[in-house]
Amino acid sequence: MPELPEVETIRIALSDRLLKCKILKVSLKSKKLRFEIPYNIKKIEKKYIKKINRMGKYLIFEINSGDKILMHLGMTGFFKIQKKYMIQKHDHLIFTFKDFFLTYNDVRRFGFIKYYSEYEYSKSDHLIRLGIDPLLRSFNEKYVTEKIKNKNQSIKNFLMNQANIAGLGNIYCSEILFDSNISPFRNTKDVNIAETKKLVISTKKILSKAIKLGGTSLRDFKNPDGKLGYFKNRLKVYNRENKSCYICKDKVKIKKIYISGRSTFFCNNCQK
Repeated sequence: MPELPEVETIRIALSDRLLKCKILKVSLKSKKLRFEIPYNIKKIEKKYIKKINRMGKYLIFEINSGDKILMHLGMTGFFKIQKKYMIQKHDHLIFTFKDFFLTYNDVRRFGFIKYYSEYEYSKSDHLIRLGIDPLLRSFNEKYVTEKIKNKNQSIKNFLMNQANIAGLGNIYCSEILFDSNISPFRNTKDVNIAETKKLVISTKKILSKAIKLGGTSLRDFKNPDGKLGYFKNRLKVYNRENKSCYICKDKVKIKKIYISGRSTFFCNNCQK
């Protein structure tokens, strides 16, 4: 599933191509996603995209009329930009512009696209429940300390919970905990102030580097121009089971365990 860096990479790529472009037509090829694509999405025809925002793993198209299109890519959803539309299996939605087409394709159909009027958007259940975006300045030591003080769970589960921090997933949680030298098993109540500060710094550092390198291309992710993300070449622990730790060298191998059913990679020597 695309995480914050991948969604931000897509937001940047789409913003470069779509802003102030008039949407000539919206075509529904298949409504069957996690939630059925509403027919009233066609209301944005003959209007243009004013801005593209991101909240956690969500993309938001702001239309000049005030309407909003909220999108989540699920496991396999992606956008493709084509000068000439070439139909592909699992295409669900096509936006026709003057000189190109934007298509949403989703093989496993876990993604969704929702239309909101200007007044409905602020009441979206998807966004109301979201925690803070970790790239904001307000995501800091004070915020995390306040959030974890009454929690009794592993730090990995805390980071994965979108109500605490929006946008993190399995890949980046493993990388962040390795960079901050914190074991994924650690209970939140045992994480001290110094470690909390390091956790915040590592989160911002890892995410910023990943965005700069276009995200992590594992399995299905690619950006709308078909380019792959190269942060996978910088992964220190994720998907490196039984390989040497970059810090401990050949002395210790990266381990893989499951926390709440999710694979977690770590070094039991570096991370305490």
